Amino acid sequence: MDILRIFAGGMKALGFLDSDKEKRKKWLRAFRIWQHRPYELKPLSEERHTCASCKTEYVGNFCPRCGQSAGVGRFSFKKALLLFLDVWGMGNRSMFRSLRDLMLRPGYMIRDYLRGMQSAYFPPFKMFFLLTALSLLVQNGFSFGLGEENGQQQNTEEVAQNPPAPAAAPLTFDMDNNGEHPIRYYIAQKLMNFTKVMDSIRNKNAAIFALLTLLMFTVPLYYFWRKTPTIPDLRYSEFVVALVYTSNMYSIYSIAANLLNSSLLKLLAVLMVFVALKQFSGFSKKRVLGHLVLTVLISTVVMVAIYGAGIAVAYYTMK
Repeated sequence: MDILRIFAGGMKALGFLDSDKEKRKKWLRAFRIWQHRPYELKPLSEERHTCASCKTEYVGNFCPRCGQSAGVGRFSFKKALLLFLDVWGMGNRSMFRSLRDLMLRPGYMIRDYLRGMQSAYFPPFKMFFLLTALSLLVQNGFSFGLGEENGQQQNTEEVAQNPPAPAAAPLTFDMDNNGEHPIRYYIAQKLMNFTKVMDSIRNKNAAIFALLTLLMFTVPLYYFWRKTPTIPDLRYSEFVVALVYTSNMYSIYSIAANLLNSSLLKLLAVLMVFVALKQFSGFSKKRVLGHLVLTVLISTVVMVAIYGAGIAVAYYTMK
């Protein structure tokens, strides 16, 4: 499903599109033209300015000596808000532009970035870590320490009314004739310890864990995407950047879905991954879907092989 139809369907459902078929076609055509059009910088100002910081006289939008904008003026609420957001790495106007383009034209925006328009968009890896942190904050809930005593009292009452289920019985195996546990007991212990270590790493370093998981999928997926119609000589490093931006787009929709508790947005987040890869690669819908299915299968086989190797190592080291 193309992003155009998804967006048009949502706009029509909300009543933003005229019921007239011709007007709707014109609006959709204009939207498609906007999707394909790269970001355009404002023309250079021909007015002569004197920099308020270094007193350099120049013509243009920015001071050539210190880089300060020619539009610097008195403080406003908007400027104060941008300065506040800048503390968190979001004050740059390119962040809002990146969020908009990732939601409405993700694949085309990624192509523009790889072709050199890097100053127009927020850096992909920096956005990845910010969105991962925001996603964890949204999933775990916002807490400002208010009403902790009431919350604790309420939790105590809930536990008294609904006692917790008994804990699962620990893993046990019958001992052999020599009074020792069988090999499978030690293998199970090794696997349980490995699972605990992985859960600890994922909880303490969620962003790093998510990035490493994403990089694992890039290897088989790059095999199918290394020669795309839009970028025939696509490099692996460029493909990693493209997938990081795609992951950022998925996080944007997922965060919105969690905030609004919307199952429709969660489904849209998955569909937009398909849309982004199609726009970026220029492949047909069937080919993109086939490559994604093969990538999932290959990654699953690799994960099963890794766990199988771990079991084999644990088995032979216990002999």
